[in-house]
Amino acid sequence: MKKLIFIGIGGVIIGLLLSLVTHTGLHMTSNDKFCVVCHEMRPMVAAYENDVHGGKGKVGIKVSCVSCHLPEDNLLEYIAIKARNGLIEGTEHFFGDVDSINWQENRKKRKEFVYDKGCINCHTTYKTNSAISKKGLQMHEHYDSLKNTDKKISCASCHVEVGHTGLRSMINYYNPEYDFYKNKLDKIKESVDKKLTEELNK
Repeated sequence: MKKLIFIGIGGVIIGLLLSLVTHTGLHMTSNDKFCVVCHEMRPMVAAYENDVHGGKGKVGIKVSCVSCHLPEDNLLEYIAIKARNGLIEGTEHFFGDVDSINWQENRKKRKEFVYDKGCINCHTTYKTNSAISKKGLQMHEHYDSLKNTDKKISCASCHVEVGHTGLRSMINYYNPEYDFYKNKLDKIKESVDKKLTEELNK
């Protein structure tokens, strides 16, 4: 009987320790400071720091990267997708050619990387908020009407640079999409990079 009690207590302690390690790991790998460890993510983080979701402006609120870029329906799916993404992105960072990634082209797939649940968790009154324009409310009704159909759209379908103000320009500063811009945006890039470093060091 004593053996079973000790085994039970040991199991609880190990379970708590594993939960603590998992929680700490998830927390430490969920913010802009972690994302920018990979240099190829600097344009995205710079645009995020320039956005209300990155804390910019009087009403800005700092939203973690994973709040938008990971599903929040259940913990197991969250951890599974985070682990999968980490494996894919880590492999690409260390063994791939990240400088050849066409980020502008990837922006077209934004619906695959932004989860609506993250938006709606905060914007709970998106259908009734009087501060939203009449056209905006109509579009939100349209969004709702297409849910669970093969024509469904996402928040990112209309809110193109949501969470990353000026993303296209930021990507161009770091990796110009047209040869014409090469070596002509270096000073802007240096300025943006310096500002980003200052923001991250706060």
